[in-house]
Amino acid sequence: MATKIIIAFISLIYSVLANAEYQPSFSFERYVKTITVHADGTDEVIEETLDKIETEKGIKSASQSDLSYIKGMETLQILDAYTIRPNGTKVKVKKENIRERDDPTSNGADMFSDTKHKIIVYPEVTVGSKIYSKVKTTNFKSLFKNNYIYSEVTLPYYKYGYYEINFIVNKGITLNFDNKGFAGGFVKETKDHNIYKYTYTQDTVTSSEPGMVSLYDVSNHLMVSSFKDYAEYGQAYQKLSEPKAKPTAFIQGVAESIIATSGGGDKRAEAKALYEWIVTNIRYVAVYVGNGGVNPHFAESIVKNGYGDCKDHAVLYEALLAARGIKSSPALVNSGEAFTLPKYPVLAPQNHVITYIPEFDLYVDATSQNVPFGYIPFWVRDKPTVLTALNKIGKTPSMKASENIVRTTVKFKILPTGKIDGLSILAVSGPLETSYRENQVSNVGKDDSKVAADLLSLYGETGVGKLQFTKPNSFNERYEENGSFTLDPIANFPGPAAMTIPVGLTQGRIYTISKDKPLDTRKYPYSCFGRTYLDYYTLEFPKKTRITRIPSNVIYNSNGMSYKATYKKKDNVINVTREMILDDKSMFCEAKREEQKHAFFDVLQKDLRSQIFYE
Repeated sequence: MATKIIIAFISLIYSVLANAEYQPSFSFERYVKTITVHADGTDEVIEETLDKIETEKGIKSASQSDLSYIKGMETLQILDAYTIRPNGTKVKVKKENIRERDDPTSNGADMFSDTKHKIIVYPEVTVGSKIYSKVKTTNFKSLFKNNYIYSEVTLPYYKYGYYEINFIVNKGITLNFDNKGFAGGFVKETKDHNIYKYTYTQDTVTSSEPGMVSLYDVSNHLMVSSFKDYAEYGQAYQKLSEPKAKPTAFIQGVAESIIATSGGGDKRAEAKALYEWIVTNIRYVAVYVGNGGVNPHFAESIVKNGYGDCKDHAVLYEALLAARGIKSSPALVNSGEAFTLPKYPVLAPQNHVITYIPEFDLYVDATSQNVPFGYIPFWVRDKPTVLTALNKIGKTPSMKASENIVRTTVKFKILPTGKIDGLSILAVSGPLETSYRENQVSNVGKDDSKVAADLLSLYGETGVGKLQFTKPNSFNERYEENGSFTLDPIANFPGPAAMTIPVGLTQGRIYTISKDKPLDTRKYPYSCFGRTYLDYYTLEFPKKTRITRIPSNVIYNSNGMSYKATYKKKDNVINVTREMILDDKSMFCEAKREEQKHAFFDVLQKDLRSQIFYE
């Protein structure tokens, strides 16, 4: 089925417009889609779209339409396209303004795809213009044989004048409808078909919000599926995946070689060794050719090619585990901001495949090159999973404050010139360390001075330094960062003067949270997670400095957010301890929690503004 991609849509989604009056750049004035669903799950779709350009920004974002289709599964025809000027005259899209190209990523090393794009470039588009297209897409191969899935999620950022979706369904296939916000349903039946009609209108708009959860969790929608439940959906995926994960003699030999090289151990040690071999030796390359969106390759071919996508990594890991007598299951999951499942199974929002090992009650993501065994990446945590081989729903672990602990120790020595020498140590324990490892991937091999300058600039500081960190894929080492640095003066010396506590060459998490002002109000739930930050600072002033005042101690504890800061002076040395605990039990936070953050934020900002006075 063709997908209409509005240029610059992603930038709109993540723009922070909550504190400004939001005006959509265009609106869906009229949209009519008619879908004829065949008994084998294939379909034909006619789409008529009429959008109105509302602002200058809309000229850029909507004056082109990108229509995609999969060459091995679909055909796409543009039946008509034109611009309607504000005065009502039509300007036809010329043939040369309809361009076809390959998927832009398919030319690179990280993706192979037979997705094609037809681009409609509309002429003479101004504010007030309307753009029209009529498109026919024929799907001649379904993702899952004899099954059909369809999802429509509305966008709260645009007005919908009239939106209509019709289904003409062959009686040889039964569809289940999950509808929120749409009007309509079953209309009538003919000799061979059941006919459904759904309509939608939306007069009000809202802007996006930073950190908000997926629209699949909160928006009006129409979900259509021939699968009656997730067990049936999982079985359909398992039917594609299971034959590919059979351990051949070749795979058996690979597994034996890996275990022999690693030194063996118990079953968990073997699972760890197999995982580490995959993430070290098998590149992640998305392969979306034909039905590659859901159908993995054979484990043996993945090893021989040396690459594969998430489904391939999961298949290979399952095969290697099976070769060692360890049972596992593919786990379909969302990699992103979706925390719930639709009532009936559709392809989205589950966009990723990882592995579940029942023997250890453990999830493993074999595509994660910098995540130690036993952890999974942040973006697949606290998510429902479809365990296809186990015929049930599961859930990945959340992020707990008691497990995710970041300890930062810094020794500052203030020189008579005002410059500050420093040594820092940062240690991370718990699942949160995976994010720190990922963050440093781009710094591997980068010039030390550049790494230091970039980090210091985040806190408004300048200077020179060197940051050493555990290699992201050194899985048997606890993750640490060690910095040595010299800051340029942040206050005048000699005094009298005052200075705030510097951040130095650290990740400065408490500092960055103090700059993340809560929204006045939130409309949508947002993603969050539990963690603990412990900062221990020592500031040594020059011998002749007389320290006249230090900041007051702070204690705050409310609504799962606690902060404690203590300041102690002995002679010319000040010891600072800051402890922050954000005890979010779930990674799905309701919008009302934003209001609770204001008092916490005020206390935090006030403390980080506090100063040391000296003469």
